[in-house]
Amino acid sequence: MDSYAGPNRTVDQVESSAKAAGLTNTRGPVQLLHFGPQLNSDDIKLLELPHEVLTAVSGGQKVVIRGDPSEDAVLCTAEKTYELREADTSNALLICPTLSLPKNQCFQDLDVSLVSKEVTACLSSYMELRPCRPRTEKLKQLLAECPYRGAEFEASEEFEEVADERSREGGEREVEGARCKRKRMRKKYTFDELLAHVQASESELCEALDRLQACMIDGYWRLFDLDYRDSVFQHILTVLEEEDWSFRVVPLEATCQKLEELEPRFAIEHCLKCYGNVFTSDTGTTYCELSEEKVCQFYAELLLRPAGKFNYHEFMESWRQSVPEGMQTNLVQLKGLALADMNCIPPVIWHFPVSNLPQETTARDLEMPTQSLNALLLKHVRVSTNARGQKMYNAKRTAH
Repeated sequence: MDSYAGPNRTVDQVESSAKAAGLTNTRGPVQLLHFGPQLNSDDIKLLELPHEVLTAVSGGQKVVIRGDPSEDAVLCTAEKTYELREADTSNALLICPTLSLPKNQCFQDLDVSLVSKEVTACLSSYMELRPCRPRTEKLKQLLAECPYRGAEFEASEEFEEVADERSREGGEREVEGARCKRKRMRKKYTFDELLAHVQASESELCEALDRLQACMIDGYWRLFDLDYRDSVFQHILTVLEEEDWSFRVVPLEATCQKLEELEPRFAIEHCLKCYGNVFTSDTGTTYCELSEEKVCQFYAELLLRPAGKFNYHEFMESWRQSVPEGMQTNLVQLKGLALADMNCIPPVIWHFPVSNLPQETTARDLEMPTQSLNALLLKHVRVSTNARGQKMYNAKRTAH
């Protein structure tokens, strides 16, 4: 309950002080602030919310702060991720829970000219939110703990052998170089478990799972083992060739029936979705239109992945001959998959997927739409010209 100001401060004294400070009270009572006996400043954090987050919270939507102890915390709504940063302010921020604002009914109901309000905390900083990219680097590591390699491997791969560093019972010391082995269950993750570990919103996590071509198997999100996925898709391409089906109209049901003795249905459907688009015809039949670009990329990776550096011209010819009839290869399809050195003799090309690039902020800057190419170059590199008149770009910072 509000307490009235004591005899030490009168309305005249307050108005005199306000007048000296150039302040004028035109309506309502004067609220006199005083510090309480104990300030609980360490127990309070102020959080400044952007309009869209405030709207979400006011509308009853859930917001979550995510991050392990070793990570910087982020706040996630259903759609976006924001980094939490502490901002200092030169002005003291006073917390006064009972303060009345002119728009509040309690302010209008006050019939006294002077009331006392207690300040319960005094802060010099607050937390602010800045939109950021979802931090999904950990997602691939989590899913890689237990990739799907086929039904015949599921039972045998539920556990893996790991070194047990714990000391043996009875205080015995381990012989140098020898370690006890114990079995540890390979971890599989549900969507909620991934949310608990990955700093991303639900929507962004779904997009990341789609980019990684993860598959839901018995309630758990799994990555297909690379060799297994290649094997399944090669079976599909073999069926297309045997049945003389167009890669633009692949009957889903018929393909699954042809391969049902070799692979589970969900694996076939998943591979078709990874390399094409599933659609339903006017007659209600489900088909898949394979993407020419993705299929050509598939064959390019088959050739490049085990080869190290490949003679460029020999690769281009082998790649052209390996793709299904009716498909055309081109250099654009190799974007994000390989690097080539055309200055050496002979020219070479090698497998270097974009996923191998570092995930630090400076590398991710390349995908930020708000920054121009010139701004990025100015920020991260020094430009020089060599003896042949070619521009050379060198990093400002040495990589560690």
